[in-house]
Formats: sequence, structure tokens, C-alpha cells
Amino acid sequence: MINNIIRGIKVSFVSLLIHLANVSYIIGSGFKKIILLRIFFVIGCALEAIYLLLISPKDLWAGILWTTLIMLVNIVMIIMFIYEKGTFRLNENEKFLFQNVFSKMDKVNFRKLLNEGNWLSMPRGDILMYENQTTDYLMLLFQGTVEILVADKQVAVLYPGSFVGEMSFLSGELTTATARAISDVKLFTWKKTELLKLLAKNQELDKDMRFVFSSDLIAKLTNRNKQEN
Repeated sequence: MINNIIRGIKVSFVSLLIHLANVSYIIGSGFKKIILLRIFFVIGCALEAIYLLLISPKDLWAGILWTTLIMLVNIVMIIMFIYEKGTFRLNENEKFLFQNVFSKMDKVNFRKLLNEGNWLSMPRGDILMYENQTTDYLMLLFQGTVEILVADKQVAVLYPGSFVGEMSFLSGELTTATARAISDVKLFTWKKTELLKLLAKNQELDKDMRFVFSSDLIAKLTNRNKQEN
């Protein structure tokens, strides 16, 4: 009788493992942050591998092997993520961008964003983009001021921390205004095609960028109202 009780407890424990494994997979799939997804997948794989080992290790060796391999791949990716975050370093210019524009963004994603762009300096009077034309770049103003012209009439002035050309970038349409430097300016620029590729591969970064664009639009509308008043 005692043996039957022990056997029953063992069966219940083994069955619980596979249920917990699948619960871990489900919970992990609900996270938008990839690091949390990977952590729960590692837990799920570990529980599933133990379950397979306990029920029939000889017959299910292939399942044990593949489950273990998936777990190891995710562990490696978690270690790489932690390493990238631990070695995150910014110069003064990059700190300004992170603190004033991208503060809500994950640091690893911010580094990926920086790696896709370049710094560009332009003298006073230069045209950053022309109205009703295509533009190959998205620009972020770091230093200086830029005036926005529609039909040669100034409608707004942009200051450091503002995007230039983001509406055309988001819509894929022609530009709606001309942007001209009214002082020497320094910009951080991204080639549109390369940035779109990066965002297509990274849903978390794409979501963060849309939030940044929304915040930028609100700031521009607020500044425009102040300028008009």
C-alpha cells in the first residue's frame, strides 16, 4: 500500500512537471520583452527535459536532446544580453540623446539604433530637406536651430531633441515642408532604408520608436502654440 502511495505521488509529480513547463511557455509568450520570454523558455525547457528523463529516457532521447539544445541556445542569448547591457557605455553626445529623447528605450536597443546612424554637421543656411520631395534620411537635431518652411513661409522653429523628416519617414510620402538651418547645426542621421530594416527585425525597438515619434510630435505642437502666442 505504501509503495502504491509513493508510486502515485511520483506519477503526480512527474505529470506536474510537464504542466509547469507548458505554463512557462505560455507565460513567456505573453511578454513583449525578449529577455523575459527567453528566461521563461529556459525554465520551460528545463522542466520538460526533466519530465522526459523521468518517464522514459531511452525512448525519448531525441526529445530530450532537442529540448536541451533549445534551452542552451536561450541561455547563451541571455548571457549575451546581460553582457551587452553590462558593457553599455555612452559618450557625452550620446548621453544627451538618450536622456532627452530615448530615455524610455531599452539601453541595448538604443545602442543598436546608434550603430545604424551617423553624425552630420551643416552650416547656417543649408537645406536639410525640400518640400514635396523624397528624402533618404531621418534626422535628429542635436545642436543649433532649424526653421520649417511651407511655401517659403516659416511655420515653426525646431530646437535640439527634435526630429526632422519623421512624417515622411512614417508615411512613406513626400515631405510636407522645407527644413533650413538658421544656425550651424549638428544632427544624428539614419538612412531610411537601413533603419526600416532594423525596425522590421526588432518589434520592441519599432514600438519604442513610435512612442518617441509621438512624444516628438506633441512637443512640436506645444512649441508651435507658444510661438504663435
